[in-house]
Amino acid sequence: MPKIAIIYASGTGKTKKMAEAIASGAKSVPDVEVLLKTAFLAKPDEVSNADALILGGSTYNNKLIKAMEPFLDGLDGLDLKGRAGAAFGSYGWSGEGVPILIERMKSWGMSVTEPGTTAVQMPSKEVLDKCFELGKSIASGLKS
Repeated sequence: MPKIAIIYASGTGKTKKMAEAIASGAKSVPDVEVLLKTAFLAKPDEVSNADALILGGSTYNNKLIKAMEPFLDGLDGLDLKGRAGAAFGSYGWSGEGVPILIERMKSWGMSVTEPGTTAVQMPSKEVLDKCFELGKSIASGLKS
């Protein structure tokens, strides 16, 4: 059964809402395992066998939220080459978090969906619908 890991860090709950919508979309595709965890609780070995990795992080002070860094550093030693990847996150002003995640996944040789899904502040219904479709699309792609 294909597996999608959705790992995120959310300072105020906005990126968490996006993660939950992505997970709902992925779960709407039968026979796909979905792991949804915060970066604080996730362990790199939990995603080592995932067929797709979707990372979410908000932007804080023009940088990716610091809570993602230890998890990302733990992924550096894994072989993620060729796996599907995507990034998402919310921001208030500048939005550097998602591009940072995309570049990190590319450095691991992942096949990344771009440009990523973002929300300015609280994600709107339109953004949450995009998140749902992102999860559904990646899950469907793993089944074909």
